[in-house]
Amino acid sequence: MGNGRRFRRLILSQDIPDGASPIEKERAARRRLVATTGRCPCGATLTVPELEPGTVTIIPVEHEPGCPAVDE
Repeated sequence: MGNGRRFRRLILSQDIPDGASPIEKERAARRRLVATTGRCPCGATLTVPELEPGTVTIIPVEHEPGCPAVDE
C-alpha cells in the first residue's frame, strides 16, 4: 500500500447490548473506543499493520490488567 493509493477500511466493533451488566457495557464501550480512536483509557493502543486490500484481519489489543476490555 506504499504506492500512494488510498483504500477504505471497514472496522467492526461490538454492540452494547440492551440489558447488559455495567461491566459488560464498559467492556463493549472501551472496545468500540479503541476501534474508533486507537486508544483505551487503560493506555492500550491499536496499531494497524500494513493491510492487504480485500483481506480480513483481526488485530489484537493488549489492555492493561484489570481493564474491563480484557478477555477472561
